[in-house]
Amino acid sequence: MNAISVLTLVLIAAQGAPRAPMAQPDSAVPLTFEEFYRAVATHHPVVRQARLLEAIAEGDLRQARGAFDPTLSAGWDRKSFGGTRYYDYLEAGLEIPTPLGVDIKLGYERTEGRYASPDRRTPGGGLLSAGVSIPIGQRLVTDERRNAVAQARALRDYAAGERAAQVNKFLLTAAKLYGDWYEAHRRRGLAGEAVALADFRLAAVRRRVQEGDAAAIDTIEARLELQRRQVQELEASVDYRNASVVIEGFLWDGDGAPVALDPRAVPSIVGLAVEPVDSARVASWLAVAERHHPTLRKAAAKVRQAEAERLFAVQQVWVPAAELTYAPLAAREEGVGALGDAVGASADAKWGGALKVPLLALKERGKYAAAAGKLEQQRLELALVRRDVGIAVTTAANDLSALDSLIRLQRQAAAQARLLRDGEQRKFENGESTLFLVNARERQVIDEELKRLALEAKYVAARAALAVAIGEPARFPDR
Repeated sequence: MNAISVLTLVLIAAQGAPRAPMAQPDSAVPLTFEEFYRAVATHHPVVRQARLLEAIAEGDLRQARGAFDPTLSAGWDRKSFGGTRYYDYLEAGLEIPTPLGVDIKLGYERTEGRYASPDRRTPGGGLLSAGVSIPIGQRLVTDERRNAVAQARALRDYAAGERAAQVNKFLLTAAKLYGDWYEAHRRRGLAGEAVALADFRLAAVRRRVQEGDAAAIDTIEARLELQRRQVQELEASVDYRNASVVIEGFLWDGDGAPVALDPRAVPSIVGLAVEPVDSARVASWLAVAERHHPTLRKAAAKVRQAEAERLFAVQQVWVPAAELTYAPLAAREEGVGALGDAVGASADAKWGGALKVPLLALKERGKYAAAAGKLEQQRLELALVRRDVGIAVTTAANDLSALDSLIRLQRQAAAQARLLRDGEQRKFENGESTLFLVNARERQVIDEELKRLALEAKYVAARAALAVAIGEPARFPDR
């Protein structure tokens, strides 16, 4: 069975005939909560749209890395007038930036013409150059290009956290609606059971009245109870159909198309066994949340972004902007090997340098103060988020633990209510009780069962809330 057929849901019309208590058709295909949860986390358009945030951030990072692309350039400038070629300049170069801030430069230039500028003259075959540009002040540790890449990396991590946060919120909503669907399904089954019992009791009371063992007014009491339960069954059927339609909206296939409903499928929370929550599990969940929670990842990304900005700002305050360039020269006829021989010979090389020092550094100091303040702000935010995540995990674990205990107690309460109902039924059959008391006991059974179903539905949402609090919305916490 493929994932799509397993994940299809059902619209089952309400049946008026009596049915076995809580029985499912032999052809029913259970759709477990885990299957539904994982399918929504894989195929739903909202989740797939959230993934695009990372793709966009990855594109921004690639764009920032483009500042380190090697650049090939060429230029030609020529002037002729009155049959005389004044000058003919040809220049070509290759610049290779490196992540260390050192730029490698290769060049070729050729000059011809009667009136060419003397400082640009070259041998007849042109001039080769190969050199480097080295920052010796600012931009030695980092520069605009490296800072942009660091910022883009941080934004990519932030986008990953934002994607996970959106998926978290959406999957929690889906889990709660699945719990509502499960509760509606079980309520409908319980209402059908109640109608079947009331119908059976009405027939039994009529026989007893005919045999003279019961008063005729008991038939009115039995018919009234049957009608009351039929109304409840109708309401439960409508709620179930509406819940089915809502759940259907969460089912999509890998091609982005909605999944059709399968009339055989029924909700099921098989695999969500009630288990006690101990301190060791809570500690492991806290450790996972520390590594994977999307809000923590977003806050940590902002800290890294602020650190990169402060590092770039601090060197602008304390380090002057200085750069040194050096390129040995050789005639093209001598070949590239001659460039190595030209190293150290001042006549066969081009040197250059630049220095810039702001006297008051007002702009630089202001930028540093702003960057330092932002970094401290983001560090405090990270500390707050880490504390909030720990509280959220602990609270979700406490809720789950409380529901574990409540469900066990409620199951016992429902079983005891059934024992009281059965005992009252036997007393009624022996003429020691009234139909009114029997119906009252049965209503108590229904109430206790409804409470149990509501707790089971809350348990589904609580498991999802714990997964969200831990920060792994696409999987369940290891129980």
